[in-house]
Amino acid sequence: MPSDIPQADLSLLLAVFLPPAALDVFGPLVAERTLDTPFGPVGPVGLRARSRGPAIWVQPYSGSPVRTDPRAAIHAALQLDARQILGWDACVSLTPTLQRGQIAIVSDYIDWTRSLPHTFAGADASLEQIDQTAQRPVICPRLSAALRRAMPDAVDVVYLGMDGPRRETAAEARMFAQWGADVAGYNLVPEAALAQEAGLCYAGLVTVAEIGADRAQPDPHGEVRAALGAALAALPNFLDKVSPAGECVCRAPLL
Repeated sequence: MPSDIPQADLSLLLAVFLPPAALDVFGPLVAERTLDTPFGPVGPVGLRARSRGPAIWVQPYSGSPVRTDPRAAIHAALQLDARQILGWDACVSLTPTLQRGQIAIVSDYIDWTRSLPHTFAGADASLEQIDQTAQRPVICPRLSAALRRAMPDAVDVVYLGMDGPRRETAAEARMFAQWGADVAGYNLVPEAALAQEAGLCYAGLVTVAEIGADRAQPDPHGEVRAALGAALAALPNFLDKVSPAGECVCRAPLL
């Protein structure tokens, strides 16, 4: 990376649909990279920087049938020297208390994915030295606290990760809710566990875009678009509130 290009410690895995111009809230595009990882190419990933405040890597990301291997996304962050990751996903509400357009912060998750890789073990020798036995949070409490300060109206949720692009059935929605899940989505799991394994800090932000299949679907009134805009407007404030990863409790020390 040229010396005049700012360094960014945080990578945003962007799994919500925004017009490209909306990303100017993070500042102009100052660099762009496509990365080769052991799990496939990633990119282009854009580096954006404001005149004041931290820069950020933005990686478009989507849980589709041809989605990026989640290991590649996390490995790309390592290559970019981004030690903190924020995943932002659109999700399905599994509880009547969460309506379309709600902004929420992931406090914990349930992994219901079945076809995605969940570990780097045996697949990348460079990560074999990471201590996988250390007891530490999977969702970074420091990043999550910064999100709460930047978005005080957001609520905490338990996120259920599932394989896309199939939606849940009504029976599955009721079962997921009984398990304690508040929302379901495709893009934050198993990425959270992979980030922990790689020694990176990880937090999840979600925007409720759909209502669970077991409930009546209300007509849209632009609330999702408004919520996306509100969250996007708050993210530069989040960046300003994030402290360096340093010796964060959720980072695994190298042996």
